[in-house]
Amino acid sequence: MQTDCFPNTVAEWPKVPISKLAKVNPRYTVVRGRDYPFVEMASVGEDFAGILRVDQRKLEGSGLARFKAGDTLFAKITPCPENGKVAFVSELPDTLGLGSTEFIVLSPRSETDSRFLYHLVCSHTVRGCAVARMEGSTGRQRVPEEVFVDRLLVPMPPPTEQAAIARILDAVDTALERTREAAERAQNLLASVIADLLTCGVGGNGGLRYPRENPGGYAVTALGRLPHDWRLSTVGDEFDVQSGFTLNSERRPRFQKRRYLRVANVQRDSLDLSDVQELEAKDDEFVRRILAPEDLVVVEGHADSMEIGRCARVTCDAAGMTFQNHLFRLRKAGEITASFACMWLNSSYAKRFWNARCATSSGLHTINQRTLKQLALPVPSLPEQMGMTSIVKQCKRFRDSLFQKRDKLQSLKKSLMHDLLNGKVRVGDMTEAPLHE
Repeated sequence: MQTDCFPNTVAEWPKVPISKLAKVNPRYTVVRGRDYPFVEMASVGEDFAGILRVDQRKLEGSGLARFKAGDTLFAKITPCPENGKVAFVSELPDTLGLGSTEFIVLSPRSETDSRFLYHLVCSHTVRGCAVARMEGSTGRQRVPEEVFVDRLLVPMPPPTEQAAIARILDAVDTALERTREAAERAQNLLASVIADLLTCGVGGNGGLRYPRENPGGYAVTALGRLPHDWRLSTVGDEFDVQSGFTLNSERRPRFQKRRYLRVANVQRDSLDLSDVQELEAKDDEFVRRILAPEDLVVVEGHADSMEIGRCARVTCDAAGMTFQNHLFRLRKAGEITASFACMWLNSSYAKRFWNARCATSSGLHTINQRTLKQLALPVPSLPEQMGMTSIVKQCKRFRDSLFQKRDKLQSLKKSLMHDLLNGKVRVGDMTEAPLHE
């Protein structure tokens, strides 16, 4: 049975199997014992990130995928197609390349634009129809080759219109990639700024201090070289520490339901409230563990030792909730602000501290309340803490604006791709006209 991937396409575009646009797993002639460029599954990025690395491998068998420049690699094993592991082979250091047996190779025919073919199979519609046709046992399901041979029907615009569609989507991809790179640079800049602030501090002018300009203003401490006017303290001296509810059958929500934070809700420096669950707790139990704005929550148990101790501030959206036993609540009792403490608890020093001290039980890395209270932290003056927080907020706003732009571009691409591939938006012959991003 055939599936029409685009049932609302304009009438003048014929509907054809993908095999009319591309050769499926072409049997290019290769030589046994010869070295070829090789692409393994891990070398193809998710979200259509392309080929990340090309290795070399000697051909010893006959089951590997074979491809050339201009072909498209479609990862067929779950969850790869769902996650966007589809790559265009833009260039190769040799005439042919080899790849994982889990790739389906699509080689454009003479009347098919190679980039149009790539964008077509990247579309949510085609991938969704292909995933719906998966076969095999749970966890090892694969898209069969026949899906692309004769089971999916797609529109076939004229070659000139294929090229025009491809050029528009390529332009959006270029803008999207540049925005992604800028957002990543902004994220790296933020990490660098925080690291400098936590060791150098800010001066009276609100700018970063530079040790080389005032070496006498710094002292060697147990935490490394820090401004000499910073006071050293501990988590136990600056915060009241409270453990959370142990989850068991008695906590199944029935009568007194309370929304609570799990480990999955607590990321570094942010809360993810997209999936908040409920537990059962009496009033006297709940009041001791209620969350308030500017509390901190710290991860107590995690399978990854480097994720132990990650910290986030409680926002107004999370205020009034409670928390599970693999989290600690820190409530301010001293002179340190929640924003500065959160920066320090997520710092590289804190990560190394927990990685060296966390215990392991049944594959879970954990920390205890006593050790958490012993964790050292510096305490700058309140104005300096606020100045540091202000700088970090500015960097975060810049980073977040780039991530928002990236998300808007991704939404634009999805909508534009749907309209172009359906023929709702017609582009005609644009092969000679330059496209400006």
